[in-house]
Amino acid sequence: MGSRLRLVTLTVAFVSTLSGCAGSSWQFWKSSSTETPAEPVAATAAPTPPTAMPVSPASDLASHGFVPRPELADVRFRSGYVTVNKADAPALDNAVRWLKEHPDTVVRIEGHSDDLGTPASNVAAGEKRAVSVMKYLVAKGLEPERVSIVSYGSDRPLCSEKTDACRAKNRRAQFLVKRR
Repeated sequence: MGSRLRLVTLTVAFVSTLSGCAGSSWQFWKSSSTETPAEPVAATAAPTPPTAMPVSPASDLASHGFVPRPELADVRFRSGYVTVNKADAPALDNAVRWLKEHPDTVVRIEGHSDDLGTPASNVAAGEKRAVSVMKYLVAKGLEPERVSIVSYGSDRPLCSEKTDACRAKNRRAQFLVKRR
């Protein structure tokens, strides 16, 4: 009888967990893979910070159709900073305006870091940067289900020189869009 009660309890807990997520846009099974833990981190937008999920190698830009738009400027971060500030508002407000004018698009925010620090801390910094940008967009009225994030840490640098100016270019959140 004890094992039957335990089975019922576990089943109820599992169903409760799933039903709590039913209305959200979390679909980690579509893009996650636990085969390579060193892969970038991805998550789907939610009102609270998302839980990171590894991205499978097949989820690169080409396979998902996300492309950069010149109208959507990167958000730059100072060393050690992971949140947007008042100086970022014009660029972020422009992104919100563009996305609202193009309701048939979804946006992916890529978080990046410089090469200082460990790979894990760089992925974490990239994720926090992407989450910070995502929260701003959602707070300004963009639908959360239109936003997803991914962190590449220092794996996709714009500049590879070991200078402060070069590293500053790599600390960024980049917008990529595609049609729904």
